Amino acid sequence: MKSIDLKRSYDAIVVGSGAAGGMAAYALVKRGVEVLMLEAGPLEPIASFEHHKQPWQYPLRGELEIERKRELEDFGHAWNQRLLIGNTKAHPYASAKGTRFKWRRVRAVGGKTLIWALISLRLSPRDFKAASADGWGEDWPISYDDIAPYYERVERLIGVCGNRDNLPNNPDSVFLPPVPLSCAELVMKKAVDRFEGRRLINGRAAALTVPHNGRPACHYCGHCDRICQVSASFSSLGVLMPWLLRQKNFHLRTGSVVSEVLLDKQSDRARGVRFIDHSTRKRYEAKGRVVVLGASCLETTRLLLNSRSKAWPTGLGNASGTLGKYFSEHIITGVTIGFAPSLRGRKAAAQARPNGSPAYIPRFRNLDGTKRDFLRGYGFQFVDWANDFPSYAPLIKGFGSQLKHDIKRNFGTALAMAGFGEVLPDARNSVQIDPTIVDQYGIPSLRFDVRRRDNEKKMAADIAATAEEMMRAAGVEIISGPRKGISTPGDSVHELGTCRMGLKRETSMLDANNRMHELRNVFVVDGSSFTSASEKNPTLTILALAYRAAEHIAASLKRREL
Repeated sequence: MKSIDLKRSYDAIVVGSGAAGGMAAYALVKRGVEVLMLEAGPLEPIASFEHHKQPWQYPLRGELEIERKRELEDFGHAWNQRLLIGNTKAHPYASAKGTRFKWRRVRAVGGKTLIWALISLRLSPRDFKAASADGWGEDWPISYDDIAPYYERVERLIGVCGNRDNLPNNPDSVFLPPVPLSCAELVMKKAVDRFEGRRLINGRAAALTVPHNGRPACHYCGHCDRICQVSASFSSLGVLMPWLLRQKNFHLRTGSVVSEVLLDKQSDRARGVRFIDHSTRKRYEAKGRVVVLGASCLETTRLLLNSRSKAWPTGLGNASGTLGKYFSEHIITGVTIGFAPSLRGRKAAAQARPNGSPAYIPRFRNLDGTKRDFLRGYGFQFVDWANDFPSYAPLIKGFGSQLKHDIKRNFGTALAMAGFGEVLPDARNSVQIDPTIVDQYGIPSLRFDVRRRDNEKKMAADIAATAEEMMRAAGVEIISGPRKGISTPGDSVHELGTCRMGLKRETSMLDANNRMHELRNVFVVDGSSFTSASEKNPTLTILALAYRAAEHIAASLKRREL
């Protein structure tokens, strides 16, 4: 990599290299902006992820020992644990009394695109104006029409497979051919589609079913969670970084832990950021005309809360008092697993499909004027349970030859689905700095106060009942579930809303271009900018928002407005 000159000032400093930081840097560099990217973790070669090593070639089949699993908040495997940060002595955090939060982090170039599930869903026109539909919270300051061109640019760049389904609440993308439904999913589809207003559709995933932009198509190995070595699935590391690292106007400094955004003498501008070198623990300052924060929802919020001064005693730009509030995500519940008995006796092959490509049942609640006892809605996501290992095997009772027989005869018949529901933006769900807890660099960490509210509990009950209803309608033999417990806050890894966009300065942190209301050259482009979550996975929208904000920044720099 190039040596980094910290004496000079860059056009833009981008903090973070995942979906938000990576895409913002890509769009800025493409427009000729000189970018310095600061990433806290290392640049790992894609080959180091051991993409095709089989689980049985690892100790414990790739699983982690109990204590290590607990440290990483029940997340991770042997092949990616070195990149993950959990609740450890080096990276501690806290939860309010009587609560628990799972903060799952990745520190490496690529961020959480190194572990994401590839599900790529556009938000709908209704999602951007959800408050107008049901009265809860606030509308986004942008509409679907404002972001639609950027969804398209992102999709054409990264490649998204799926089928054109013409569903108003699930707008179609610019699709590559879909991954076919499994035989068991086709059995489910016949039943689901008979319910009024419900559809089972092909999954929409950032995986290539045909060659695209110089990248080969998926070869169906089933190891998407290890970073595709041929970049047939999207990651910032595999798709954006190879291009960025070839550009003269892009500069990457790894091992750079940003601790503070620094103010100019004028309080409405930032002059740059302060960061700590991971190896030496020395502190440095990087200067830029614009600061773009894309470190992830909670790391960006932590950075802003720690950027205190006489002008901003509660966090940078926090005139509204909303910084750290309105945390949103998704509940995961109603997990239901079963077998389609009509498929027994047929020859079955392993279902090694790209992550995100199995079936999806889009939201159908609270769309047609019929009201439930909860607001908003949920969708159902399916996963493959017959890949390297028949994941349903531990759920089958028995022993010896009969157990082996039952595992084999159900191979290819398995179905597993879970509901993903919207968590409403609520000021009580919040994060703040805990001054008594610091990480290994001496940076104060977060304390979480996030709880499941009545709306989520009522929605979860409906999810479980509906999952069972649809499985039984399809004639599926349910062997587990529907599990009625609601996921622990943070489990979805879809962290949103703690530095949100809004039309009103009094109730938000950012304007319609992701710029802070109170600082004219600081932009926040990650999930913290979401006004509400919807029930849809957020990564595609994060990518589109980052692209859109970056183009606005580039145009403003050219006009010397920043």
